[in-house]
Amino acid sequence: MDILERCDTMGDSRNKWKNIGVTEKFNVAFEGIFETIRTERHMKFHCFCTIIIFILSLFLDIGKNEALAVIISVSLIWIAELFNTAIESCVDMVTEKYHPLAKRAKDIAAGAVLVTAINALFVGYIVFEKRIAINMRDMFYVLKSSFQHTVLSIFVLIIVIVICIKAISGKGTALRGGFPSGHSALATSILTLVTSQTDNPKIFFLTLVLTILVIHSRIEGKIHTFFETMVGAFLGWAVTYLILVIVNL
Repeated sequence: MDILERCDTMGDSRNKWKNIGVTEKFNVAFEGIFETIRTERHMKFHCFCTIIIFILSLFLDIGKNEALAVIISVSLIWIAELFNTAIESCVDMVTEKYHPLAKRAKDIAAGAVLVTAINALFVGYIVFEKRIAINMRDMFYVLKSSFQHTVLSIFVLIIVIVICIKAISGKGTALRGGFPSGHSALATSILTLVTSQTDNPKIFFLTLVLTILVIHSRIEGKIHTFFETMVGAFLGWAVTYLILVIVNL
């Protein structure tokens, strides 16, 4: 009886879908994409990777055929993940208990996502491998000759790492709360950069005090726990120190 009621509900939904306008259909389609991004951790990762890939494509000046291969590969991953989420939702709607066919449907859908992801990795390697190697050499030359570029690169890298960890852990938003503390990471990064540029102990201690105040404000405001701020502080110091060592080699 429960299944029949669900079928009737699905029938009503199909009738409503036929009667809505074209604009509303686009809105519903976009809402489906946004809902998947909001609720599925893997889709958040795909979204982040897509942004990085298209930025690389713009800066590395790839050809039309290579760009087409990248676009198709990325689109296939998104399509597969959307279908995977839709299939999982349908299975969960029909049955909440374990069933071999339900497991089979979910496993096959997940397998489709895996196949498209492997395909995208191969395409990405073929397209970007040589260009990244050449541009990395140019980038290191720029970093070694310009402290401003080094600082900017460190900040961008820390922000990207913090956002990725937050997306994986599912805690907080990109700009507030969660694990780890991005403000603590940037504060200790600045402390490390200042320390590397001066031998004056007064400047070091003043910067240290400011760093402690930033970390304390995140804890006092109950935005982060002590552990989250400490992990963020260590992350900022480690990334900054590592890049400074690499640049000065």
